[in-house]
Amino acid sequence: MRFGRLISSFFVPAVLLFSAACSSITDAHSAKEEMMGHYMDGRYDQAREILDDKLRPSTWYNDSVVGTGDEVMWRLEAGSLCFLQEDYETGIAHFEAAEERIEDFDSRAVVNLREVGAESAVLVTNLNALPYRGLCRDRNLMPVLKAFAYLGKKDEEGFRVELFRLREIQDKVLTDYQRFAEEEEKAVDRARKENSEAASGIDTDKIFTMTNNASLNKELKKTERVARRGYGSFINPFAIFLSAYGYAREGDFENALVDFERLRRILPRSRKLRSLHAYAMARAGRTLPGRTTAVKQPDFPFERNSVMVVFANGRSAALRQSSLYLPVIFRGYATLAAVAWPVCEYYEAPYSGMTVQAGGKEYTDEVYADLDGILAQEYRERLPGLIARTVLSTAVKEFGSYVATRAAAQADDLAGVAVGVTTSLYKMAMNTADTRSWEILPKEYRVALAPVPDDRTVVISLSDSSSIKAVIPPDADSAIIYIHAPSRQSPPLCRIFPLHAH
Repeated sequence: MRFGRLISSFFVPAVLLFSAACSSITDAHSAKEEMMGHYMDGRYDQAREILDDKLRPSTWYNDSVVGTGDEVMWRLEAGSLCFLQEDYETGIAHFEAAEERIEDFDSRAVVNLREVGAESAVLVTNLNALPYRGLCRDRNLMPVLKAFAYLGKKDEEGFRVELFRLREIQDKVLTDYQRFAEEEEKAVDRARKENSEAASGIDTDKIFTMTNNASLNKELKKTERVARRGYGSFINPFAIFLSAYGYAREGDFENALVDFERLRRILPRSRKLRSLHAYAMARAGRTLPGRTTAVKQPDFPFERNSVMVVFANGRSAALRQSSLYLPVIFRGYATLAAVAWPVCEYYEAPYSGMTVQAGGKEYTDEVYADLDGILAQEYRERLPGLIARTVLSTAVKEFGSYVATRAAAQADDLAGVAVGVTTSLYKMAMNTADTRSWEILPKEYRVALAPVPDDRTVVISLSDSSSIKAVIPPDADSAIIYIHAPSRQSPPLCRIFPLHAH
């Protein structure tokens, strides 16, 4: 029967997609709620059990994500948690597996968009049907945490290798995003033309002026404000700073200057970066411009006999599921569809900052990466494409349901009711927002620099008056001290990574 063929064409692609993605029915943010609860309360072992279960070898009888479109997301979470637990080897393995999967997805993505029409899968399911290839923020941060993990396993060469990748990765992230965005826009345009009758059922101009979407509009305006704290082109200033630090430790101040000049443009109000920029110019033998000569340079070499304190403060913004209301109108059919929609969820920082005491002097910190701002800015960049895909997917599912139900009813009233109920249940099951993101990340990275004191003891004071004492090993010429505090319920972790002259 004709309606049987319609039902088959409507559902079969979705059945096939369940093997490619696990977040098609339960959104990713909700699926990680228990794990994130353990993490925020400092119960890292319990959070690790959930991650290990998700990433165990895949078989037909378990819910492993290995080999699915969600694997990258869970690998990133596992890499972060292993790093915090000082299981550096496993953490690096998770990050490398994520990088391999991302590279594999990237190599196939453009081909799929151009030739296979990956958008057809999205139209009958949701955006979770596409593999999670990592946000731009994710791609910039993986080598940062890998670099610290190499230090944790006392592999300073691995640390340097990751630092020297950072500049190239920053540039590649932007290039890749622009390339994929262009191809995805073309794919959506093709899908819209191929489904012109369905696409005509939703007036996109009226969506965000509707009273039903007032709450969503508030969320979007808040995200717009947070996005202004971003840095443009998906840049992560903390990664650029680490790149500069790596080159400076090698004595390559010409390359360090490339990064410091970029940082000056990104964070023009930072006095500390102006000071470091002037210092790098002097070390590179450059003639200092008039304005630069007046800038006070640091009174210690920041690349040698120094301490870098990195404060990973708070919990990063994530994506949670909300609702977008879409009026769908076809000839003889009208409905108001409540569509699952991702919005940014923000969390308060547990601390306002830190100070570092070393050798009887006090050194203050600065924010070198507002990860909330970076995520919000990326969300804003992706918003037009998200709207276009969501509107078209909703229209296609509603139109498919309408046509299939009407065809079945023409054959048999009872069949029409059965198909109507079935397609309604299907639409409900597929009404899931793509909330996939890397959540075991800080809200911000703050950095303070100080010289190694004679007694090699550094005291880090947090804004709640608590303090952490760190002792630099006697054989280290410098050190990176990593402080991690996702919440007040979780005692701050302190990791001391010694660096040696080479």
